Amino acid sequence: MLWLYGAARRVLANHRRGQSRRTALASLLRDELAAGWETAPADPRADVVRAAFATLAPADREVLALACWEELTGLQIAMVLGCSSTAARLRLHRARKRLARLLDTTDEVPMMAALRGENR
Repeated sequence: MLWLYGAARRVLANHRRGQSRRTALASLLRDELAAGWETAPADPRADVVRAAFATLAPADREVLALACWEELTGLQIAMVLGCSSTAARLRLHRARKRLARLLDTTDEVPMMAALRGENR
């Protein structure tokens, strides 16, 4: 019966060590995330883009997020959306046009041109 106490003691010690490692890792990740946000340069155009993106329909936001943030191809987007690759490319094209239209109407200097680095 004494072996049971020894086994329980080792299980509890392993649990404490694991918890200590998880706490240290969470703290390290939290610090790295905070440092990443502090060093990121603030771009005033980012707020305009976020606002325009938020006004798009959910389907447009989804296809743009898949293409831009997830960097999926037209075929991969089609697989995610459950449609043909032609339909996915068409949805992406239309969503980009809608976003461009929203961004071009928000400022006297067309925003899409500014984001591409063009001078007008």
